[in-house]
Amino acid sequence: MPELKREINLPRATIYGVGQILGAGIYAILGEAAGRTGESIGLSFLLAALIAACTGLSYAELVSRYPKAAGDYIYVRHAFDNELLAEFTAVSRLFVGIIAAATVALAFAGYLASVVTVPLIPTAIALLILLSIINFWGIGFSTRLNVVFTGIEIFGLLLIIWIGIGEWETVNAFQTPRGLTGLVHASFLIFFAYVGFEDVVNIAEETQDPTTVIPRAIVSAIVITTTIYLMVAFSAVAVVQWNVLGQSASPLALVAQMGFGSGAALLLAVIALFATTNTALINLISTSRVLYGVSKSEYQVFPEIFSRVHSTRDTPYLAIALIGVATLSFTVIGDLGDVAELANLAMLTLFTLVNAALLKLRLSDAEPKPAFRAPLNVGRVSLTALVGLLSAAGLIVFYLSQLL
Repeated sequence: MPELKREINLPRATIYGVGQILGAGIYAILGEAAGRTGESIGLSFLLAALIAACTGLSYAELVSRYPKAAGDYIYVRHAFDNELLAEFTAVSRLFVGIIAAATVALAFAGYLASVVTVPLIPTAIALLILLSIINFWGIGFSTRLNVVFTGIEIFGLLLIIWIGIGEWETVNAFQTPRGLTGLVHASFLIFFAYVGFEDVVNIAEETQDPTTVIPRAIVSAIVITTTIYLMVAFSAVAVVQWNVLGQSASPLALVAQMGFGSGAALLLAVIALFATTNTALINLISTSRVLYGVSKSEYQVFPEIFSRVHSTRDTPYLAIALIGVATLSFTVIGDLGDVAELANLAMLTLFTLVNAALLKLRLSDAEPKPAFRAPLNVGRVSLTALVGLLSAAGLIVFYLSQLL
């Protein structure tokens, strides 16, 4: 049977991670976070980055041990030797990816509707069909497109930075109008602007020397996005008062409008179209690779037919088709708010399991030895994995407490 084609090097893997992390989250979440914590939003970004980096380091070490697609499933399976728990991990990961792609496709349709008159659901469906075809066409073309779209996303954020950089000295980075509670609450919100680093492990079988390239790509992507996020946050609260920013549904468009006038809102809407398209594409790629990985003959969580690779395109075409159809079926729902909350809960559960898997493998001194080892250790215990586990579990408790 043909195997996936290894076309991805370190720069492409890093850009893949940056593109997934940046996504559309920063375009929406910044205002609400600023409304929670005021001009100290930079501190909230640093705290969120720390939480994300701890779990990211766990993924980096685990992928250097097991450089396979369907990473979460394989890590939990090897660590706990519990097929039911591993299958739950696989199904949860697929659910998260499918809902994320459907949600972002609907967001794309919403942004497009703000520019031209289009029907929301048919537009989202058309986007997903097009992106599924691109996914099938090949990982080389998909990642090249990812590079272009990520560049456009970064341009939009650099524009925001440029508007406010001259006013940074006016920002009181330690102003916390709602105290420590507001600071932490903003960090919880911002954490989801970092989600995406975990998807990099699912392209391991299409990456050159994945045991070293993927860990470096994960760490580099988190460092790059944190730097960009901090500068964007400082510029935003320097240009627009934090309480005004907190009331805006399109905070970065508001900042751009302050710098360049009313036409800037249109520019940010167009950039957001590229951001949402990029995020949806990466979600479809990574989720189809998860399905491909867990359908292999040694796992067979799903029928082995979904592990077949196309003889000329070198892509898992049946896995791509199934994920595309599943995503379309959720897109038809239209309002995915409640379902997205469940997906967030499932994602945090995955992070808890992955960090626990690294701690378990470390204590059992399991083979194979990693090419990359997470820093900050006490004996065999990874302190970053412990912090990642506790922070993910804490976020779960926080979410559940909001429902009560």
